[in-house]
Amino acid sequence: MKWSVYWTALVGALFGALYLKNNHNHKDKTVQWNLGKSIIECVLLVLAVAFMPAIIAIYGSMWITKGIKRPGIKILVGFSVGTALMIIMGWALEVLVLIGVFGIDILSDDFLGFMAERRQQKRGVVAA
Repeated sequence: MKWSVYWTALVGALFGALYLKNNHNHKDKTVQWNLGKSIIECVLLVLAVAFMPAIIAIYGSMWITKGIKRPGIKILVGFSVGTALMIIMGWALEVLVLIGVFGIDILSDDFLGFMAERRQQKRGVVAA
């Protein structure tokens, strides 16, 4: 239950930030138009984060390099930042997997014990 509240609050905060941005940038448009644009952007961003992390790394590198005027430097910095973001995302995924393994161990209370038992079996030590 508490995770659903967390994610709802996070997506709600994202939607609020998008609405404020759209309301500021499009003052001549109606409230319904700004709400619709914010909803569409929020849904697309959440789906992109969930299913396409590489696209998020590309957009992040484009956003970071948007102020650079020289094309050669922009390409170099964009490539470097995109590569760094993908490496960081890979490490984050590994950390999540490790947290999941230890979470399984805490919940089942025998996952790491099973691994130790397998090591003993490979060494030829028979557990009683």
